[in-house]
Formats: sequence, C-alpha cells, structure tokens
Amino acid sequence: VGTEGTMTTCRRAHRDAGFVSAVEVVYLGIAALVMITFLGFLGRLSAAGVQVTNASQDAARAAAIAGDPNEAQAAARTAVSRSGLPDRCQGDPSAEFSWEPSDLGTWQGSVITVTVSCTVSNQTLTGVWTPGNRTVTVSDSQVVERFRR
Repeated sequence: VGTEGTMTTCRRAHRDAGFVSAVEVVYLGIAALVMITFLGFLGRLSAAGVQVTNASQDAARAAAIAGDPNEAQAAARTAVSRSGLPDRCQGDPSAEFSWEPSDLGTWQGSVITVTVSCTVSNQTLTGVWTPGNRTVTVSDSQVVERFRR
C-alpha cells in the first residue's frame, strides 16, 4: 500500500520471463534419456527372466516325461538348448538336474528339479554400452507320474 492509500505493485521486468532456457531443455532431455534407458534395461531384464523361466519349465516337463534319470537329464539339456536361450546368453546356458526318489525309492513318483542359469551382458539389456553382466537363475520342479510305465 502506497503513502496515499493506493495499491501499488512492483514488477521487475525479466527478459526471459515465461521462457525455458536452452540449458534447462538440455538438462531435461538428458534426464528423460537416462530414464528411458533405465526403463528399457528393466524391461529387457524382465524379458530375460521370463525366457529363462520358460526354459526351466520346459526342461522340467521334458525330464518328467522321460523313462529314467539318465534320459531325464538328457531331455532337460535338449529342452534348454532348443529354447532360444543360447542366442541370448553369453556362452551356453547351464542346466542342472536333480531328483529325489519317491517314498518307495523309485523313479515313478519322484520329484525332479531343473535349475537353468543364463548370464546376460548388460549391453544387450540396455542397448547402449554398459559394463558388466547379470546372471538370471530359475528353478522348476515337476513330479514324475506315479502310475506311468
């Protein structure tokens, strides 16, 4: 309020009032690019996990259908090699096979566990150069049908 009782306002005139400077745009662009790259990394890591999970389930199913533990181990490794993981992984994916006999100590009714591991380069996950690797490991268990011949 001025000395005469009237309302006065002080306005400072800014040359760039209401405009975004070029430096701010560059910072926002870089931040957006980093966030998009990070989201791409998470999406590709999730896709790699899904692919390893599917390979593990397929290998356990193939092993559960086999007639004995030796055939089951071969079937599990064959299922993993046909899954498409060798294209995604650095080197060959590993498939570990184990089984617990049934209560009667036989193959029928036993529980099979197949663990599949795949090491993926961070560069293939982000799409840009990034150092390091990630290892995705998934296990799946299946029961061999008790009354199967």
